[in-house]
Amino acid sequence: MKKRISIFLLYLVSWYLLFVVVRATFLLTYFDKSSQLTFLEIVNTFIYGFKLDIAISAYLVFIPSLLLTFTTFFKSRSIKYFYHGYTAIVLLCCTIIILGDLFMYRYWGFRIDATPLFYMTNLKAMTASVSIFTVIGETLGVFLISGLVYFLYYKIFNPRLGSLQKNNSSVFALLPLTLLLIVVLRGGIGIASLSTSSAYFSQKQFANHAAINPIWNVGFSISESGDLHHKYLYYSEEEVNKLLASLKASEGTTHILLKNNRPNIILFITESLTAKALEATGGQPGIMPELNKLVKEGVLFDQVYAASDRTDKGIAAVLAGYPSLPGSSPLKYPKLTEKLAFLPQKLNAAGYRSEFYYGGTLQFANYLSFLVQAGYDKMVSDKDFLASDLKSKWGAFDHVVFNKCLAASPDSDTKFFKTILTLTSHEPFETPVAKVIAGDDDDSKYLNSLHYTDASIGNFIKTAKTRKWWDNTLIIIIADHGSTRPGNSENSDKNRYHIPMIWLGGALNVHDTVISNLASQTDLAATLLAQLQLKSDDFKFSKNIVTSSYIPYSFFTFTGGFGFQKPGYLKVFNTITNSYIEPAQKADSMNEMQGKAYLQSVYMDVFNKNK
Repeated sequence: MKKRISIFLLYLVSWYLLFVVVRATFLLTYFDKSSQLTFLEIVNTFIYGFKLDIAISAYLVFIPSLLLTFTTFFKSRSIKYFYHGYTAIVLLCCTIIILGDLFMYRYWGFRIDATPLFYMTNLKAMTASVSIFTVIGETLGVFLISGLVYFLYYKIFNPRLGSLQKNNSSVFALLPLTLLLIVVLRGGIGIASLSTSSAYFSQKQFANHAAINPIWNVGFSISESGDLHHKYLYYSEEEVNKLLASLKASEGTTHILLKNNRPNIILFITESLTAKALEATGGQPGIMPELNKLVKEGVLFDQVYAASDRTDKGIAAVLAGYPSLPGSSPLKYPKLTEKLAFLPQKLNAAGYRSEFYYGGTLQFANYLSFLVQAGYDKMVSDKDFLASDLKSKWGAFDHVVFNKCLAASPDSDTKFFKTILTLTSHEPFETPVAKVIAGDDDDSKYLNSLHYTDASIGNFIKTAKTRKWWDNTLIIIIADHGSTRPGNSENSDKNRYHIPMIWLGGALNVHDTVISNLASQTDLAATLLAQLQLKSDDFKFSKNIVTSSYIPYSFFTFTGGFGFQKPGYLKVFNTITNSYIEPAQKADSMNEMQGKAYLQSVYMDVFNKNK
């Protein structure tokens, strides 16, 4: 009896200790962040992480423990072979998740969850952000680490498992212990089962993230089937309508920026274009000199904030005026996207021809189905380029894509809406030109890639100015999302979402103009359609930035939270713990209630459209 109980307890404790080591490794890997925590906060990451660590340990040992219990009636070698095989497989899977989490946290700013599954439809695109050496290193690391841990396991458990004897009475001790695991993995005997929020204890988000068990987080997010399980319901429908009523502008007069209401339109959705790297928006000088000069030729919207933090969310915001739920993407839900209004559809109905240009694959994150639903007449992607043009890990470099667009835009071209999604300023920040910013750190590589894309856009504009269609063309430059770089902004930092929007071209009737209305990326749709004198009523979450009755605010989301901003006001809300990143007063103010009401309205719209 004692041998079986000792195996049960030792196996459970071994998994728990492994996760303790994982947390310590995470803290050491991100020493620059953990060094900003107090000793007590570091200790608390282990204390508050205990429930998740022991719960996932209980999950992992439950099946072996059942087998250990019911083999008490006979002597069998099968128990040893099962333990060995089971441990090898589970350990390998856990190591993949753990190392992936350690690597990707640097870029994502949140612990690994089910998000990578959404991007696994195209392995090449999914791994394009990392070098081949990183992939090889990670693969070797997985096998070396899991092999080492398995060797320790084998040394400890093989002699114990091999000496097990038949012992009928053991079942009376092992069965209750095994059933107790159900209580442990649920986190208690209450109605509500354990959730990731139990690891949250600090106003410092890194401390909370360090307390999260990555294996638990992946399993929990998969079991919850995405984000629609999380019901962002704070008020009654009537209360939501009342709270949001003051955010809806009355009919006003639109400030017309165009010479006529049917210009050609070229829309650049620029990868990771952050206001932090553009001097005209208070960013670092010298990084994007071309755009900094071009803003003098047109209109700069200098207080625009991205809807979220990834490209799939960004194209939904730009092309459909649609925000994202925390940690989610509208592109995950085809039933939702097929019911959205889209800029290309609107423009097609007004007589435009819509084209989409991208140097990478569209077989990624549901891009293709989204763009088809959006109504593009023509889509150019990696398959439309020569193999010799696909020199970056993501596909064709930006200047190659721009040249292809220009080649398909002869002097006679008219009534077009062309969208170009750039990719070179995405990790791993490969460029086909010499470095301008010194340094091999990620910030320097990123800024170099932006400098290259800036030069490529500048060359595109120079060539476009020689075309007959230039005098009646509007160029719009906006980001797909902002960036943590330079400066490693936190997910909850508004600077991560601050992006420039620039309007240029011969179709403009104003120049050297700055519009500082606080706005969201989602507002492009209504703003553009108002200039074209087209209705935008079906773009529920988009507002016209240049109307006389404009009401300034912005809303952005990230995994586990959202930010709601008005002039001079910002509150960031943690949707996991249902608390503010910075403590608020006991009762929510009107602004705080409006932020939660806005999220609820997005949630209800997603939920209803996804039926």
